Amino acid sequence: MLNENLSENQTRKKIIDGLLEKAGWHLNDHSEVIEEFEITGTGISRPTSAQNRPEFNPSGFSDYLLLDRAGDPLAVIEAKRTSRDPVVGKQQAEDYADGIKKTTGSDPFIFLTNGYEIWYWNRQRYAPAMIHDFFTRYDLERIRHQNEFRKDLHSVPIKSTIVDRDYQIEPIKHVFDNLIKNRRKFLLTMATGTGKTRTAMGLIDVLMRAGWAQKVLFLVDREALAIQAYRDGFKQHLPNESRSYIRAGEIDTSCRLFVATIQTMMECFHKVSPGFFDIIISDECHRSIYNKWRDVLSYFHAIQIGLTATPSDYIERDTFKFFDCDENVPTYNYAYDNAVKELHLVDFRPPYAAQTNFQIKGIKGNELPPGIQKKLIEEGLTLEDLNFEGTDLEKKVTNIGTNESLAREFMDVCIKDDSGVLPGKSIIFAISHNHAKRLWEVFNRLYPEYKGRLVEIIDSKMERPLKLIDKFKNENYPRIAISVDMLDTGVDIHEIVNLVFAKPVFSKIKFWQMIGRGTRTLEKDISKRKPWCTYKDKFLIIDHWNNFEYFGEKPEGEAPPVQDAVPVKIFKIRLVKLKIFQENKDAQRFEKVKAEIINDIKNLPENSITVKENRQNIDKALSDSFWLDLDKRSLEFLEKKIAPLMRFRSDLNLYQTQFMLKVEKLVLFLLQTNQEEIKRIKETIIDDLKRLPRNLSVIKEKEEHINKVLSEEFWYELDYEKCEYMKDNLTEIMKHKLLEEREIVKLDMDDLVAERRWIEFGPEGGGDYVANYREKIEKKVLDLAETHPALQKIKNDIPISDKDLADLEDTLNSPELYINEDNLRKAFLQPYGTLIQFLKSILGKYKFPNAKELINESFQTYVVERNNKNPLSAEQIRFLRTVKNVFAQKKHIEYTDLFEPPFTQFGADAATRLFSEEELQEIIDIYNKIAA
Repeated sequence: MLNENLSENQTRKKIIDGLLEKAGWHLNDHSEVIEEFEITGTGISRPTSAQNRPEFNPSGFSDYLLLDRAGDPLAVIEAKRTSRDPVVGKQQAEDYADGIKKTTGSDPFIFLTNGYEIWYWNRQRYAPAMIHDFFTRYDLERIRHQNEFRKDLHSVPIKSTIVDRDYQIEPIKHVFDNLIKNRRKFLLTMATGTGKTRTAMGLIDVLMRAGWAQKVLFLVDREALAIQAYRDGFKQHLPNESRSYIRAGEIDTSCRLFVATIQTMMECFHKVSPGFFDIIISDECHRSIYNKWRDVLSYFHAIQIGLTATPSDYIERDTFKFFDCDENVPTYNYAYDNAVKELHLVDFRPPYAAQTNFQIKGIKGNELPPGIQKKLIEEGLTLEDLNFEGTDLEKKVTNIGTNESLAREFMDVCIKDDSGVLPGKSIIFAISHNHAKRLWEVFNRLYPEYKGRLVEIIDSKMERPLKLIDKFKNENYPRIAISVDMLDTGVDIHEIVNLVFAKPVFSKIKFWQMIGRGTRTLEKDISKRKPWCTYKDKFLIIDHWNNFEYFGEKPEGEAPPVQDAVPVKIFKIRLVKLKIFQENKDAQRFEKVKAEIINDIKNLPENSITVKENRQNIDKALSDSFWLDLDKRSLEFLEKKIAPLMRFRSDLNLYQTQFMLKVEKLVLFLLQTNQEEIKRIKETIIDDLKRLPRNLSVIKEKEEHINKVLSEEFWYELDYEKCEYMKDNLTEIMKHKLLEEREIVKLDMDDLVAERRWIEFGPEGGGDYVANYREKIEKKVLDLAETHPALQKIKNDIPISDKDLADLEDTLNSPELYINEDNLRKAFLQPYGTLIQFLKSILGKYKFPNAKELINESFQTYVVERNNKNPLSAEQIRFLRTVKNVFAQKKHIEYTDLFEPPFTQFGADAATRLFSEEELQEIIDIYNKIAA
């Protein structure tokens, strides 16, 4: 297709006919399609056969009439020329449909198209919606049947065998209410472990029994989750429905239930029409909704239900937008705190933070023992090479002693099974596969009595990882799974009681998903519980990287850097070259780069939805007229409209495109005479060539070219032709480049856990590790709660008297632990907690607000109290809000800060103009006490 100004007839013949054929409609078979079908508003009778057009009083001609297998009208298609908006024909098409309905009793579907856009209108249910291909005859017949025979959703009972909890039934009812209002998209946020999959199964079951759906797709982003949805979802809860696990890009269209990973679906979604599925459930849909998920979800015109355990505060705006959620509010939200409060999830103990000497202080070459210094120098390293920060561990340097300390610390403090010896089921989150392997070796060496059964590595580099997950979940051993990414999300193992963060995490979303591995409760029926975990009221988090502290300082985490894909970078560099050659009037090189750019555009994947949506822009860029007068606006058009599409190219090998990018950069730096960058790129190209396996026949064939580029003579007086020589002769073989693993410095030195957070209590200066002290306090309070009258009142939400409180304080502040308000504040890191709040927290009746909530609460409290005394002006409130925001960012604020930006936006003397010095100091003190 090129962007010609096609007439309506040409648009039909060159574009629309092909799209209909692709959807299975045979234009030469008049039992399926009739073109130029004459329609009237009154008539004699409906056509008795597809071949015979009835002679009605003319009111117009439908460009195409699609017929069902009985020869009855199924859909009308109103076509417009490519240059016209297809929606302008909406009323015309509706008149045709009304005429058919009046004459035949059948209400046909409507399609509006100009070849570039296709709009589909199911008038009985939805507003017109843009789609990306025509529906098949089977799909339209199925949807028509649903229109005619679907039941009232509220008349079909929800099966209690699938969902039996009120918070699972509620979202199903929300979806029903909105489906009846003709909405199609829904976003359900439910904390990990609360039964998102069961909720989805209960919803699917009703929609199928009510005749609203026959074809359902459950979409996930990892194979383990696909198997879980297939086995624990469809097979368990909908056993009588035919089901298929889509693999190898093939879709068994005879089935009713489908499970697929997004990666597999990306390969094959175009093999069925946009109307093939009635429902699509996308699990953990918040992940890159506008990247890999988008093509698949946007292609199908179905009821779309997104499931996620991510707290709604952390869901991206694009996800809310995709699911038509107004004001960034999901269709339904069941938060972690609510689930814990209602005993549907288990909470974690206060995190146990422990770091070794090397994690805290790093490793300095000149401080290493002389023997180790000598050994490393003999291996070719200098002392300067051996200076590492603590954050470099398992990235640039590894130390056996550090991993041994982490393993011993785990075995000492972890939650054990009933024997009190073996750790309960545990996940250790490792930095890399090699880090996981080193930890695995350490555990096996330190605890040989378990004969290698205690610990297992579960990640994508292990063979049969799904079998390893199943073994970890359902067998006594292994007790510890060391995971790299694979167990971070989605895996449903109720018996997890220990989580170890042996890696730093920078995404708040991922951090809470990882914590979610431990939140699930055990089976209510004690007889069904696994023998290695018969009781679970809390789980333990061991944090070796201060992740909780990091997210306290950076509540939103760290956003991943946004950068262009390699093909986009190549395309943009070529545009810069094109401009340079045009300005230099270098016609030969201009034409070569132009040909490369056009070839890049032609190789965009036609099945990509984003590419389809930009078909008009693509055709414009490929038209001869576009290149006749290439100016600044033309180049901007290519950069803004076409370059971003290059990220969808799937025909490229990573190593080839990386090499191509290096050569393209080399040309650009050559044109810009940037010698420093030329030298840097030269080194990387030579390194790439040295990684080619010379024993392969395809490499041997290029040996002369390789040796030429490796010679110093080649790089002497480097020019444009030499760069093109590399691109033309070496790019193809770069796909064989061997990936060389980065060397890591390996040390074997003792390392001890140096920081466990110690607390002093009592008049004699006694103390304990914070985690131990907290555990003793919790045990003491819980034991006392069985007998102490005041604690029983608190437990049952009955007010206590001053006498009760005094008696309780005396009991708690005994010489054993000295439990009082000050020590509780230090132990639980809550500087403003009251004794009653701490006791309620231990008894599960109260949850302390986080730092952000404290800041907001302090702000609101001050504003309310001040307003009661002396009403604040709008400007004073804005100033106070700025104080709050600055403190939230800096975690501290000084009096002098109030006279610096951003406060100067209110005027140079705004602080003292709006408040007295005494008031300002009071405001500062309120906030700084939070950070104390």
